[in-house]
Amino acid sequence: MRILAQAIHYPKPEHRDDLIAAMARMREASAGVDGLEEIGGFEDTGGDRIIAISVWSSPEAMRAGMAKLGAAIADVPFADWEHREHSFEAFPQVA
Repeated sequence: MRILAQAIHYPKPEHRDDLIAAMARMREASAGVDGLEEIGGFEDTGGDRIIAISVWSSPEAMRAGMAKLGAAIADVPFADWEHREHSFEAFPQVA
């Protein structure tokens, strides 16, 4: 069962570029992560949110892979860079 993982970030304006750079580091670290089919960051049209997505081949692959990806951004001070705590959800594919 494939899984879509989604994190929604709310960067402070002065840390928007910092957050995007951290997401780019995570994307670079994703090369060769087993079970990771797609990863990317997207910005809403209002510019208030950055949405990070990843698609995984299975829940097990996501659990193992997220640990590796998280290590690439372990130094990111999310609490300082965001005006609101980010959210994270995972969704199983149904169609």
